[in-house]
Amino acid sequence: APSRPAPAPASPASGGAAGPASAPPASASPAATRALTAILGTTAGFLGISYLTFRYVDVLVALQDGLIAAPGLGGLLSFVFFFPTISSGPIDRYRRFAGDLAALPAGSAYAAGVDAAFYRVAQGFLYKFVLAELIDRYWLVPLTPLRDPFHMWLYMYAYTLFLFFDFAGYSAFAIGVSRLFGIRTPENFSVPFLARNFKDFWNRWFITLSWFLRDHVYMRFVLGATRRRWFRGNRHAASYVGYMLTFLAMGFWHGLALPYITYGVYHGVMISVNDFLGRWNGRRRLIPDNRWTRALSVLATSQFVCFGMLIFSGHLWP
Repeated sequence: APSRPAPAPASPASGGAAGPASAPPASASPAATRALTAILGTTAGFLGISYLTFRYVDVLVALQDGLIAAPGLGGLLSFVFFFPTISSGPIDRYRRFAGDLAALPAGSAYAAGVDAAFYRVAQGFLYKFVLAELIDRYWLVPLTPLRDPFHMWLYMYAYTLFLFFDFAGYSAFAIGVSRLFGIRTPENFSVPFLARNFKDFWNRWFITLSWFLRDHVYMRFVLGATRRRWFRGNRHAASYVGYMLTFLAMGFWHGLALPYITYGVYHGVMISVNDFLGRWNGRRRLIPDNRWTRALSVLATSQFVCFGMLIFSGHLWP
């Protein structure tokens, strides 16, 4: 979530439970180091360093693949430092952005875009500053110190909904403000809790990140492994290893803390299991495709997804 870090565990950058102010003043005290690290981390987050990296990588890869010509300095800086999305995305692609930049709307077309922009800004305000705030204040915070199984179960749902409304709200803001500049920033969420499986979920949740990693990590690994015949005995092994590498990259991108890495491993395993079971059932046709099985798959997927969010929150760790 852009505005509220996972409640646990406390990282060195956060200063821990006591905070930097509890230590005696010293020029090189641990508290001063923690405070400086927190300031630098906050600044890096505000400047969107990781998102700037994504944009540079996208341009470099597109140049290497011959998909774009070398951009001019103005176009490159406009893409890299486009401020509505600089802090927390959505993650755009240079080819798409450059197309919008070359055909900025005017007149009635721009006016229609302004109407859509204010709608998305209002949606972002509702999600982030009303719904996420209410869930945080009256559901998530009261549950945080309660660690018995029942309250952990409630916390899992509270944290999942908070994360969704907080980040989807921010994304709606970014998309709306982008439209005011004539840029149609891509969507980041599409009713993710109606996903029927984990592949479907990642086509609906943080869409721009999952597609970025799919194109730049998963597809490149699978193509390289296929060309070099690394997995001759099992033609699906490359996909499974690719899934694990992709979601490990996602976990490490969020941070080096154990919850984030475990979250990446969890999703890598789940999407591999999803792929295996899908192909297994495709051969045997044991599970029919009807409205009841679709409803059950949506319900089951949402539960596994929420458990993944509980892992991500760090609340499972003491």
